[in-house]
Amino acid sequence: MHNNTVKFYIAARTGRKEEVAALKSVIEKRGHSLAVDWMRHGNIKPYLENRGKAELHAIEDAQGARNCDVFILLSDEGGKGMYVELGIAIASHLETGKPKIYAVGEFNDSVIFFFHPAVMRKRTMQEVLSDFGEGFR
Repeated sequence: MHNNTVKFYIAARTGRKEEVAALKSVIEKRGHSLAVDWMRHGNIKPYLENRGKAELHAIEDAQGARNCDVFILLSDEGGKGMYVELGIAIASHLETGKPKIYAVGEFNDSVIFFFHPAVMRKRTMQEVLSDFGEGFR
């Protein structure tokens, strides 16, 4: 994984777009990419009134969570969709051995699935990035 482009998926509440955008910048500066950039979707709520876009975004995000090399969930007190994405990432890991899965932040002990053996709990993104060695910092 060190010599090739790594595809990341960052799951977070939509209210944390600025934090996700900053993390995306760090990842891209190191030559890697996002599997899916859900931040570009824009607000499509209420979903019922935007059913077609909601369906397309759900498919794209699920594929991103399933097909990435590294899945990062920014833990939070709330959120909904990011936990579905976590489940997809865990299922993919069980089937294929990837992605590497991280639950990051102060709430990384608040959900039972953060304790699944496939999930690594980290307090900071620097801890995650250090897993990729000197070339990734």
